[in-house]
Amino acid sequence: MTHSSSLLHQEDPNAIAKRLMQKAHTRDGLPEIAVGITFLVLAGLCWLQEIFKHGTNGYQAASLGMVLLFPALAFGTQWAIKHVRRRFLIKKVGYVEAKPVNRKQRGIVFVIAAAVAAAVTIATYIFIRGSHSSTAFSATGWLLAGTGIIGGAGAAFLGRLPRYVVGGVIMAATGIYLAFSGVSLNAGFAILYGLIGLLSLISGCVVLLLLVRQPAQEGE
Repeated sequence: MTHSSSLLHQEDPNAIAKRLMQKAHTRDGLPEIAVGITFLVLAGLCWLQEIFKHGTNGYQAASLGMVLLFPALAFGTQWAIKHVRRRFLIKKVGYVEAKPVNRKQRGIVFVIAAAVAAAVTIATYIFIRGSHSSTAFSATGWLLAGTGIIGGAGAAFLGRLPRYVVGGVIMAATGIYLAFSGVSLNAGFAILYGLIGLLSLISGCVVLLLLVRQPAQEGE
């Protein structure tokens, strides 16, 4: 028995299972594509809020879209990932079935997603209302920097792969740069979400393309 095999047997089985599930979940790039699409949609809604004046129908429609689309995308993309894997990629990655989530857990996730979207919308409204105060720039900067740093750290920690770490660093750096650029809050979010969404979409498409080009017998 090799040293690595000995360490494998000594490791917690739950930790091994989680690591294998994480590898199976990220090897086709579909989660990154889903995240990229979600961020790009959010970026578009933030940009609409920047274009339309506060209180107009266009602005209110963009705000409502942010509250409704974020939870819808969170669930819809997960369904799409499962469907694409079962329909097109089962010969490449095999069949992996995660532990089913009960209705109570789904309800909690939906409430959290809706609360996050609503919090972003409310924060945007508050900062725009206070845009003429002397502390508006610093408050906007803190919000952009905090979003970039927290989001980047979360991506690096949850992904635990080099490409996720690189994306997390870029997100954090972009948030800090925007904080000192003097950009408005909505424009800053549009740029931050748009850049990260585009990078995630490109990364996921590259990973998926490389997997599809592999001979079927090389799939695990």
